[in-house]
Amino acid sequence: MKEFLKFIFRPYEQQGINKWFYFFGMNDRENNFVYAFSSFKKSYKFRNKYGQMDYVEYATTLDQVIQKIKRAFANNWYFCPSYFITDKYSVDTFGGSFWTYVDIDFKHYVDVNNLWEVKQFINKYITKIVAKCKPDAVVFSGGGFHIYKMSDVMLKDKKEWLEKEQILVDCVKEIGLEPDPKVSANHINILRIPNTINLRYTDNGKHRFVDLIYFRPSVLTH
Repeated sequence: MKEFLKFIFRPYEQQGINKWFYFFGMNDRENNFVYAFSSFKKSYKFRNKYGQMDYVEYATTLDQVIQKIKRAFANNWYFCPSYFITDKYSVDTFGGSFWTYVDIDFKHYVDVNNLWEVKQFINKYITKIVAKCKPDAVVFSGGGFHIYKMSDVMLKDKKEWLEKEQILVDCVKEIGLEPDPKVSANHINILRIPNTINLRYTDNGKHRFVDLIYFRPSVLTH
């Protein structure tokens, strides 16, 4: 988890961008929102429009966020790989992103509750994805692929992001996979964090893990 997240946030750090980044821990009863890289120490809670209790916390370092995730492990954990110009998560406060990503939902191809079929599908396509699209990382979300590609420049608005996103979408389609169009149209989409759990699926009575299944080799040398 830590190595992956540090890699995702490295280009922002290199540009001197240290806020705002968003992490979300969710289950059926409550949402826990963690805002990382800020100068705020406070936290508060409120009832959202769905009747769930939302806990809003502020952390100043990525290590603090990771510790919060570990302490509240029994949640679905997500993050947004973009940054925001204020402590409000919305399209209006989008500051920019170095990342494009696609979501491949396995349910369109195999019985996603059958772990053997899921593993066979992963083995069939991961090599093709890496060879053809040269991603920086591929995460198994528990029910699909999250494929990440880093931009060499900051994508400063939705138009720029969509243009770069389309390159990754087209590449994945050439392999024979269909990216989720809602995710590929959303420049502030949230994605699952490796080494956390996906509460939607169980295998032999245990919740399914979110796994980092490919990391660009040069990343591991830094």
